Amino acid sequence: MISTIFSSISIILLDIITLNGIKRGFPQCCSRHWRGIRLAFIVQTAVALAIMLFGAVFQKRISDYRIIALYYYFFGGMAAVYVPKMVYTLFLFVEWAVTVISRKDAKTQSFFSLRLCAFAREKSIAKYGLGISLLFLPLVVWGILFGRYNFTVENVEVTVGNLPQAFNGYKIVQLSDIHAGSFAGAAHRFQKVVDLINEQNPDIVVMTGDIVNNYADELIPFVPVFSQICAADGKYAVLGNHDYGGYYKWKNTADSIANHEAIKRFIEQMGFEVLNNRAVMINRCDSSSIALIGVENWGKLKRFPKRANLEQSLEPVNDIPFKILLTHDPSFWIKEVKNRNDIALTLTGHTHGMQMGVKLGNKRYGPAPLLPRFRYWSGLYKTENQYLYVNRGLGVIGFPARIGMPPEITVITLRY
Repeated sequence: MISTIFSSISIILLDIITLNGIKRGFPQCCSRHWRGIRLAFIVQTAVALAIMLFGAVFQKRISDYRIIALYYYFFGGMAAVYVPKMVYTLFLFVEWAVTVISRKDAKTQSFFSLRLCAFAREKSIAKYGLGISLLFLPLVVWGILFGRYNFTVENVEVTVGNLPQAFNGYKIVQLSDIHAGSFAGAAHRFQKVVDLINEQNPDIVVMTGDIVNNYADELIPFVPVFSQICAADGKYAVLGNHDYGGYYKWKNTADSIANHEAIKRFIEQMGFEVLNNRAVMINRCDSSSIALIGVENWGKLKRFPKRANLEQSLEPVNDIPFKILLTHDPSFWIKEVKNRNDIALTLTGHTHGMQMGVKLGNKRYGPAPLLPRFRYWSGLYKTENQYLYVNRGLGVIGFPARIGMPPEITVITLRY
């Protein structure tokens, strides 16, 4: 509720600041059309607040995932309007700062201060800012309609010294964060994902959690699609925070448990073995083996389930030198895995790369690192002899778009 109040206040302030900025920057236009412009802003504010209120009051009480998926589209429409306003507000703030600085420096009569004063008087920053901010509207719309289906294969090589020679070139395909309920009626779009996976000829395929938003029914149209995935050494999955159905107020504990068990059954119908605090060995004919470990979800925030039991998972495979861990949340790697020499590679998801960012060269940049809990948020990380890979996920949650953070199929090739 606190976040809803904060978001509602932010929406109102954004509209007030934006409206005032437009009025000051374009006085002639506003004088002729002021009544219509003001009415448009009032309607936008009312609709946005209604969307926020609906989400706060009803989202945890709606059992039909298709209605929630529709709500996400409304939320995306709101974002298409308010992201440009946020950008424009930043330009207004810069213009205010330039005005303050130029007034202080005006007495120096330097070329720089004179140009700064002229630029501030003409309100050029706000005018340019409005044009730039409007470019974000089609960008968000593109992210909703196309960006979230721009499935991308990321090829990664991991070199580890204690990898058995028989596993040199071993190919792992990782999927994560499908959030099936966000794609109501669009499971067929994931046929492209299956085709891309099978083209890789993987030795093994793994899913690292958040396969649903809340409900087992979300997976019904996905079963015939994802059951087509082929892997020589099998398919394995672990669960994420959403796979426990904790974002819905169940009538009783029995219904919650039944939903959770049904989720696991549907995952198994896809051909994936669920590793709930368990491990399996993958063997080769020369008697060499590697261990694949899967733990249940563990999240840093209080609201996230904390069911991972690493020691229980490791017990049957303690004598296997090379181990791969599947866990949903990268924060578990920080808490339990980092600096342990017996786990060479950990595969996670959870962050989505916050579904927006930009790629410059070989690196991606986005808002995710601004959150302390997203210290590890996308791609490959190394600490001494350990690797962590954070998959950006295939799906979306809340904001139904991806901008500069395309949905990811990771192909990890092991080398020694």
